[in-house]
Amino acid sequence: MKIHPLTTLSRRVIVEFMKKSTVPRLLIATGMEESDVRYATGLTAPDPFVLVLAGSRKHLIVSALEAGRARKACPSAVLHTPSELFAGFPPGRRSLADQILALLRRLNAVAVAVGPWFPAGVARALEQNGVDVRLEAAPPFPRRAVKTSREIACLAKSQRAAVAAMRAAVDLIRSAEISSGGVLKSGGRTLTSERVKDVIERTLLERGCSAEGTIVATGPQGARPHDTGAGPLRANVPIVVDIFPRDKRTGYWGDITRTVVRGRASPDVRRMFRTVRRVQAMALSMVRPGVESRAVQRAVEEEFARAGYPLRLSPPGRESGFIHSVGHGVGLDIHENPGLRNEPGRLRAGNVLTVEPGLYRPGLGGVRIEDTVAVVPGGCKILASFPKSLEL
Repeated sequence: MKIHPLTTLSRRVIVEFMKKSTVPRLLIATGMEESDVRYATGLTAPDPFVLVLAGSRKHLIVSALEAGRARKACPSAVLHTPSELFAGFPPGRRSLADQILALLRRLNAVAVAVGPWFPAGVARALEQNGVDVRLEAAPPFPRRAVKTSREIACLAKSQRAAVAAMRAAVDLIRSAEISSGGVLKSGGRTLTSERVKDVIERTLLERGCSAEGTIVATGPQGARPHDTGAGPLRANVPIVVDIFPRDKRTGYWGDITRTVVRGRASPDVRRMFRTVRRVQAMALSMVRPGVESRAVQRAVEEEFARAGYPLRLSPPGRESGFIHSVGHGVGLDIHENPGLRNEPGRLRAGNVLTVEPGLYRPGLGGVRIEDTVAVVPGGCKILASFPKSLEL
């Protein structure tokens, strides 16, 4: 594929290039580009559709089924349908590449800029038909990282749903009886990860949200940060509950994690919990406009090391200590920019991100505490709060 990478240029040079360039930017509403298209147009659809940014104009290629919704969602866009693009041609099914080629010819465009997630098959088809496909490293909508007041309100709504679901989950675990074998029981039946997830999902649905990948991980399962958990919950061991709902109407996410123990935690787990809670408070106090992301990451890593929890990344699958970034941006994607990780970049007012340090020990479990915050002048604001208590 003929690619012209711009990754060696500075961000400023890239921006200036795009300002001067007449090359349209091409996106397809699928996969990793779907949220960018939704951000630009407000439109979602069951099938992939096309957005072309040509100068100051947005061109949308949608099916006739979606044209009415597209006009309502994005009245400023120029709408195209396959039947309109191929008027006068013999009838037949037209691929997305065919539709894009027809529009580019109408725009007299011989080149397009695409992002790193653009479908390779479509790019190859365009090149085979004489279009110069250029890889553009800069994101099409860098302003996505700075949320408007409306977006923050949408995120706060999802976060309140996450808190309500967390409350339902914790109440269920708290009310569970401890059997003689140490397994939790509720309503005469074994309390499982799956039963708690059902309660979480019902609570979220009542609030207009959906959830996929909810984590309720007990004991050693919690030592693997993205293990969703399965099977009976046990007493006296940590249970990591991580809930990240998406509002079904707006598409914005929430994210919250708490770690609880039904019964008595071991001294090791209590010490891990106190350390994580203290370090999370420190990280929250650092989040403010102008702070470099990696400064927060490094401060958290150093504090955990001083507390006696060094990072161990080997052998694979047996990692221990603090093994991930402090946090990630939240918006139309559950993971987006900016993050709190070991890379350059400074926070700005309007960023929304998680603060979620954690400690993990194979065979014992994990402890993670997570809040989603909006960066505001002078600091940050937790979008919806929930207690940080270990033993229930």
